[in-house]
Amino acid sequence: MKNSYKRIIILVLDSVGCGIQGDYKKYQSRKSNTLENIYASEKKFSLPNLEQLGLLGAINNTLTSKRGISGKMQEQTSGNDTFAGIWEMVGVVFSERFRSKKTGFSKQLLKRIENKLGITMVGNKYISGFKVLDKFYDEHKIRNAPILYFADDGVILLAAHENVIPAKKLNAYGKKLSTALMNHNISRVITRPFTGKKGNFIRTKNRKDYIAFANLEKKSILPLLRIKKIHLITTEHLFNILGHPQNTRYTKGNYTNKNLIPIIINYLNEAKRKAVMLFCLQDFDMYGHKKDIKGYAQKLREFDALLPKILKRLKHNDLLFITADHGCDPTIDIRGHTREYVPLLVYSPQLKHLTTQLGTRKSFADIAQTICHNFQLKQIKKGEVIYEVF
Repeated sequence: MKNSYKRIIILVLDSVGCGIQGDYKKYQSRKSNTLENIYASEKKFSLPNLEQLGLLGAINNTLTSKRGISGKMQEQTSGNDTFAGIWEMVGVVFSERFRSKKTGFSKQLLKRIENKLGITMVGNKYISGFKVLDKFYDEHKIRNAPILYFADDGVILLAAHENVIPAKKLNAYGKKLSTALMNHNISRVITRPFTGKKGNFIRTKNRKDYIAFANLEKKSILPLLRIKKIHLITTEHLFNILGHPQNTRYTKGNYTNKNLIPIIINYLNEAKRKAVMLFCLQDFDMYGHKKDIKGYAQKLREFDALLPKILKRLKHNDLLFITADHGCDPTIDIRGHTREYVPLLVYSPQLKHLTTQLGTRKSFADIAQTICHNFQLKQIKKGEVIYEVF
């Protein structure tokens, strides 16, 4: 290979999609374009550092980069959330969509689950996470029972006020619930501990994700990295989503974008061995769900201003991918994520004479296949190598 890289760093900007996919009607009734609509929401909106890496080219397929190469990726998997997007990036494509019913569990199934967990639950509704706490808090407090609610793509949520059910206990329930739901087309269980008073509840940093699968990683690059003793470096959030893979270094806790940047920089300064670093910046998604256009735009500007701190720490043999896992367009009035292409920005101090454009990649798994090619791992079944970076 002309170029090879010792470390590959992947920054996932949670929900920062860049245009509607052709299969969007399976997921939503209206078209969306998270990035384009954010740009259109303010007259002089710009993200100069991301644009230097080719962000505008990722949106409109033109060669606009001065420092990197760019394109966009299509999500191939039948899912539309972080779980599906991250697993596709490590090589697993789900052929069937997870539970997407707009209802709770049947009375019979709920009773069986409660018996297995040894508790009762309140809620059992398909409802926004920003409405559910106010709606069911009184019943939750009186009955000392966690709040069960549902999102799309097989996501089950379990919430409790930390003064009613401590976070440690709620997380234990979440883990048991994920095991109980392994044969019910569920992707993961998320716990949502919260504090505060009615009308002003605050989610705490004690959330956990528990996947409802066994041995999922066998189809991914994770065992291949382990065989070659290549570290996966990430945070607890993605460590949980990936089912606690071995040979992983991770930082505990949940972080805002701003607080995650120093952690990323610290790993870039300290990690000397071959490694794949995978980080998800989650703030954008929250503002997408809130339909807070100004908040979303501000979070993009904040990340853009911090990006040079990361670029400055990259060594000559580092390769950086900046991408996203799905869309969540705050400018359209639909609940949940939006089915969109995601940007793919690629940068390395090695990359020079940038006259190519990546176009539209057919799968997020192209990242996984590129990792295999770089570290001379066995090829996986999904994805194509991004040869332009070599």
